[in-house]
Amino acid sequence: MKKTLLATSILASVVSATAHSATVYDKDGTTLKVGGRAEVRAEFIDNDEGSITDESRARINFGGETKISESLTGFGFMEYEIKPGEEAKNRYLFAGFATEFGKFSYGRQDTANVLVSDMTDIASYHSGIQQVFDASSDKEDNTFLYSNKLTDQLTLQANYTASDVDDSDSYAISGLYEFDFGLALAASYTDTEADQNQATLGAAYTLDNLYVAVTYAMGDIDADNDFRSIEAAVQYKFTKEFRMIGIIGQAEEADVDTEDFYAIEAQYRFNKSIRTYVSYALNNLDDSDDSLIAGIRYNF
Repeated sequence: MKKTLLATSILASVVSATAHSATVYDKDGTTLKVGGRAEVRAEFIDNDEGSITDESRARINFGGETKISESLTGFGFMEYEIKPGEEAKNRYLFAGFATEFGKFSYGRQDTANVLVSDMTDIASYHSGIQQVFDASSDKEDNTFLYSNKLTDQLTLQANYTASDVDDSDSYAISGLYEFDFGLALAASYTDTEADQNQATLGAAYTLDNLYVAVTYAMGDIDADNDFRSIEAAVQYKFTKEFRMIGIIGQAEEADVDTEDFYAIEAQYRFNKSIRTYVSYALNNLDDSDDSLIAGIRYNF
């Protein structure tokens, strides 16, 4: 990574939650950013328990960096989430150093597989099935992460997660290559001491206002059972404000279907701070209900 890009790229690349954060301090090579969201959303249902489930949430995050030398920068990030009637929950808490050879961090953070699974996890609610077990998921404790954008096209990540459960440590490695003509290809592999493993492949293509992506995952959920899953996503921006998103998700574990749905979302962004959306998912599994979500989200 070029030294001139080192300090400015850390917060933007560490986690997407900082995309709308505001700089509240910037002096002598040290910056602090604050961001978050207030998101009210409801799931409309039709059963004996009622007609609406409140899925609202609020988040607040703090991220900072400090320039130590021309080739060394320290950074840290934390984020909390609050849901109605619940205590605040820690989502992220990590810190580390950025060097000429990449970024090194430790704490509660994403595993390397998320670099691939995020390619199709683009909807407000109905997406994100490719984080099959904890070791391949986001927001994992005791995670050591290495990330390096070797070129403008190639990004590599690797992590080791030390579990507080015996014989449950894990590691993962991933890579993403972005071609100049809009195509991106990615792959990751996760393995654990608990006989779980996951290989994930991803491909995405961007052409003007169109984005399409697909991810495929396979592996073992334990010593005796395997799994397969596929998620496809498409997004089209009709205007600067209005976009449509479509999601297909299918998965099976131990020869039993665990996901089988089609979802469509309409989203209107008044500006970078506030948006509204409606998302409907048709669930094809037996004894499973369809899902209709409507929400308003304010980023700050």
